[in-house]
Amino acid sequence: MLSTFRFLLFPFALIYESVVVVRRKAFQKGWLRPATFHTPTICVGNLCMGGAGKTPHVEYIAKLLSQNFQVAILSRGYGRKTKGYINASKMSSPTSDWVGDEIVQYIEKFPNVKVAVCESRKEGIKNLLMEEPELQVIILDDAYQHLSVNYSLKIVLTEYDEPYFADFPIPAGRLREPRNAAKYADIIIVTKCPEILSLKERDDFIKSLKPQSHQEVFFTKIKYIEIGEGSKEERKKREILLITGIAHPEPLVKFLETQYDTIHKLHFPDHHVFTNSDIERIIRLKDKLGGENCTVLTTEKDAARLAMMNNMPEYHTIPIEIVFLEKEDFFKKKLLSLLK
Repeated sequence: MLSTFRFLLFPFALIYESVVVVRRKAFQKGWLRPATFHTPTICVGNLCMGGAGKTPHVEYIAKLLSQNFQVAILSRGYGRKTKGYINASKMSSPTSDWVGDEIVQYIEKFPNVKVAVCESRKEGIKNLLMEEPELQVIILDDAYQHLSVNYSLKIVLTEYDEPYFADFPIPAGRLREPRNAAKYADIIIVTKCPEILSLKERDDFIKSLKPQSHQEVFFTKIKYIEIGEGSKEERKKREILLITGIAHPEPLVKFLETQYDTIHKLHFPDHHVFTNSDIERIIRLKDKLGGENCTVLTTEKDAARLAMMNNMPEYHTIPIEIVFLEKEDFFKKKLLSLLK
């Protein structure tokens, strides 16, 4: 049931929904013409506001395809202070305020992948292909609502614990489009699944998704990579200060609770731009927790923004990977079939 607050906002959600429905229909009916490119394009997006796990899934695809193909990643560059098209791969020292934190992360992880930002995905693709004509595939980060391009493959993500079929359009909920907009995707990936998911739980979830006959559904989970020196017993006894500025830090906290006895959490809003006062607060808290005996941990996304702060104390990042619960080989074949 809708809460009282959501109920009051529901009329505004209906207005918002009608606008985005008309917009999508305008492209489908040909009133607005999307661009089609000869170079294959893979769109990775979601329906909701917030983190459904787009970044690690884009990384998974980039890692797979860049082994044998010339790959580019194009993103809006969320949180950057610049505008327009920027080929971040050509910058000597790209920073998050210029290109966005995910972009810095992509460049550091995949030096052989071209990375660019542009608010307009159509213009971004045009510029990329003009500058990098050897490209064989372009991965679009968070582009499902960008309808100006006919993507070769559309992938929509939904979180296991917060699926789009149980949500509502903004402002009553977190959906940027109505639930049935998912039917235009080729692939649905259910992200951030529990470690163990029974066959019945998967079947029940798929029934709730109500996928179209042409759609494939996959389930993935996030795997956090253990870090730190010394034995596990020694690490568990350390004081941990976790700095996060991501939408949903809860799964990370649960993982760290299996690794350490004491975790102190300092959480900021998603894509938070760190300030000197934030760093001073971190330093004070680290000193209070034991100084050198306190280990500061953060996410890869946050590290891209913290790296710009000169007075930030030493910290360690926690790498993550995507793990498919089943049908991983089939997913890989779907991707590779675009490039034959």
